[in-house]
Amino acid sequence: MVVSVLSEKFSSILQSAVENTEYSIVITTGDLAPPGPLIVYVNAAFTRKTGYASEEVFHSSPRILQGPATEPDVLARMKAALRKGDSFEGCTWNYTKDGKPYQVEWTVTPLCVEGEGVDYFVSVQRDVTAQHQSYEKLKSETGRLNALLQSTGANTDAITGAHNHRGMLLRLQELIDDAATSHPAVGVVVLKLAGINRVDQVFGIDAVNQLLRVVAERLRSQLKVKETLARSHEHSFTVLIPVGVGAMVEVNRYLMARAQTLIAAIADESIDISGEVLHIDVGAGIARSPVDGRDCQKLTTLADEAAQRATRADANLVCWADHATAATQLEQIRLEDKLLRAITQREIVVFYQPIMDLDRNEVIGAEALARWPQPEGHSTIGPDRFIPLAEALGLIDQLGMQVFEDACQQLKCWQEGAGNAAFWVSVNVAPAQLRDPRLAERFAAITQSIGVSPESMKLEITESALEHGLEEVIEVIDKLITAGFPLALDDFGTGHSSLRRLIEIPFSILKADKCFVSQLPDGRGAAVVSSLSQLSSHLSIDALGEGVETAAHEAFLRDCNYRYAQGFYYAKPMPAAEFAAWSGWLAASM
Repeated sequence: MVVSVLSEKFSSILQSAVENTEYSIVITTGDLAPPGPLIVYVNAAFTRKTGYASEEVFHSSPRILQGPATEPDVLARMKAALRKGDSFEGCTWNYTKDGKPYQVEWTVTPLCVEGEGVDYFVSVQRDVTAQHQSYEKLKSETGRLNALLQSTGANTDAITGAHNHRGMLLRLQELIDDAATSHPAVGVVVLKLAGINRVDQVFGIDAVNQLLRVVAERLRSQLKVKETLARSHEHSFTVLIPVGVGAMVEVNRYLMARAQTLIAAIADESIDISGEVLHIDVGAGIARSPVDGRDCQKLTTLADEAAQRATRADANLVCWADHATAATQLEQIRLEDKLLRAITQREIVVFYQPIMDLDRNEVIGAEALARWPQPEGHSTIGPDRFIPLAEALGLIDQLGMQVFEDACQQLKCWQEGAGNAAFWVSVNVAPAQLRDPRLAERFAAITQSIGVSPESMKLEITESALEHGLEEVIEVIDKLITAGFPLALDDFGTGHSSLRRLIEIPFSILKADKCFVSQLPDGRGAAVVSSLSQLSSHLSIDALGEGVETAAHEAFLRDCNYRYAQGFYYAKPMPAAEFAAWSGWLAASM
């Protein structure tokens, strides 16, 4: 009886502690396969932080907390640990009910209650947004302080004792000026350390500073007379090397040998940091004066760009300065800034390419395609260039939502014309968008506000989107289907997804890629196009051939019972007003 009373009292204490802690606590089912894990309990701290009531999240996936800034690699590591039955500790970004991001540190522990196997996962979460903001503020203030010190004449890096960037440029100018009398050439060797950000994340900034001091000492021990060591950037060192030999072949051979010696000094031996043994990879870049110029800033930039290329290739590689690369990177920087402004100011426009119904011999729909108009006299920037760039810059979600909204508004105008009620528009959904658990909710809100049916907005998903992070993607796709959006599988046959995905996901259209259609009627692609028709027929999915450019292409698709066709044979993508005029029967409401 006493034991029972104590047990009840302990349970009451435990429940009170869980409910009153400042940390969010979430308990889910132990099933990692979709639709699991599902939330079975949240405490009061969770509801205060996220804005979700407990009944709103009950039997929902924790993925409702994810958003564009949630790191997929962190989630992948968590799942890998949980599948092995291990606990997990990590840090990522979550989102409140109203879409506000916050950074969270959390632990997830498997819990076995009813015997063998994992019955539940218990997650304890701590909001560390304030610490993140403080750290970013500290880094910013440190950067401003370093800039101030350099502007006031300080030439030495406070952490390593080497020259700082300003001191390096002054010393390099001296060496170039003296080249005519004491040495025929000057080498600039930039050594870029790889993986330092991971050291920062795991061990902190003090460990990074310790590592930088060790690297500086190793490099200093290898310096020859008149050579100069500098910490040129946050995770880079530069060695200035006056070269006494004459012929350029000898200069190149000498500088390559020096670069390899400096790399070995860093990489050949491990570094002990906070009791952990670390191996640091290095990429080296070399620029030479006078061959690559006499301007100090240009020389160091060329060497830094070469080192950056080296870090993206094999470990401990040496690359030479490349003026073409420098020009290309400058052009890329300008393009990135230009694209950011274009998306922010909604300069990206939507063109429409007709989709033909081969059974009815008429236009039945259109694909909405993003286009970036350029001023007269400027080169065209195609979607094959700016779409991947938007993805790399994290702008694809914003761009995708703009295209979807513009397409909905245009569809609304067209459907108001007599006889156009069944007309539909398809819109491409980027793989990154399919990782947003609120995508269906956002799309549905747009269609509702504009007044178009989700059934009239077909969403095109590329086959490659089904190759990575599939559990999260399937959950988002399920929500899109529930919201009423038809799905089209784009570029089918070009990726590596299994046919099982085609069976599991209720696609309404299967698009045969233009790389196969272009080989019709006699090329090897004809067999693929024919097979896809049979496959789609057995699965009760309409088949669409894209890239139709000739009457022979269209005839082959008709013979294979393709329902739809699309391509230059009918029309190129065009602005909405031109599309309306081309179609002849659509109301040209603009």
